[in-house]
Amino acid sequence: MDNSNSLIRRIQITALVLFILCISWIVFGVISMTQVKAEWTNSEYIRWISKPDLYFTLSYINATLLTLIDIVFFYFLYSFINLSNKTLAQIGLLFVPVYGVLNLVCYSIQITTFPSIAELALESGNIDFAMQLVQAKSNTLIGYLNGLAYTILGIPMIIYGWVLFKKGIRFSGLSLFASAIFDLFGIA
Repeated sequence: MDNSNSLIRRIQITALVLFILCISWIVFGVISMTQVKAEWTNSEYIRWISKPDLYFTLSYINATLLTLIDIVFFYFLYSFINLSNKTLAQIGLLFVPVYGVLNLVCYSIQITTFPSIAELALESGNIDFAMQLVQAKSNTLIGYLNGLAYTILGIPMIIYGWVLFKKGIRFSGLSLFASAIFDLFGIA
């Protein structure tokens, strides 16, 4: 039981850190995206991203960190669920690295690689290719990969949420299940 209590405490602390990161991500993202105008052409959008401001950069650093902490959170959930249901714990864990890799690529390139690609696209006029690498714009390759990452994360959320609910940890189980529904439908 001591190992179980230790894991519960780690899950709680990690969940709190995730909550704080989510709030700051929303704040940074809203501040950053207020500069974007609905009528912008792709060239104007690429020009904006080619010179990211502090809030844009903080938003994506935060999102990258959030993804890393999310992976840790799911490892702790796996470890806790593995104490009572090894099969479902392992099935759920299979999806977490895929989510992690996809999301880390989607978020980290926005501040490491994309500004340089955006500048080259503006110089060469090849805006269409560069637009496919924008995460924050709908109907782009990176936007779809980001959505796919969250859809994949919805699978362990459903599995772990169900196990927690069956163990009598109903609020946590329902919270994971509700988050999974949002992820699967692309809302979150």
